[in-house]
Amino acid sequence: MKTIGCKALMIMGAAFLILIWTPHLSAQPDNITLDNSKVSGRKTRPAVPLPHNRHAEAGLSCKDCHHLYKDGKNVLEEGALEEGKEGIRCSACHRPNSRFNLEQAFHDQCIGCHRKALKENKKTGPRFCGGCHAKK
Repeated sequence: MKTIGCKALMIMGAAFLILIWTPHLSAQPDNITLDNSKVSGRKTRPAVPLPHNRHAEAGLSCKDCHHLYKDGKNVLEEGALEEGKEGIRCSACHRPNSRFNLEQAFHDQCIGCHRKALKENKKTGPRFCGGCHAKK
């Protein structure tokens, strides 16, 4: 009986991971528009175009942005992140009158991550209002 070499096992493992993750990643939209006015009913600044694909290609895990906290721990199952699925939108939990509304959630999550990357001397996205809320 012939044994499989280490290199062959590595190639098969990589192929397996690609097969598992490719449908999951490709199911997500390349660009998302974050528009708080749809939830809050007021419009103060332009909606924010979020290049979702750029964040995924930068090596961020889904859980770096998406979360479902229970007892202080992110228990989100990444398989639950399907476009159009009920409850997947940030606004499902971050409502206008909630303790941490949608605008606060976006600002904390997005700007916080961009500032952290800057401190680590990594490439980062905008950190000021006009960088995200660009006028057309």
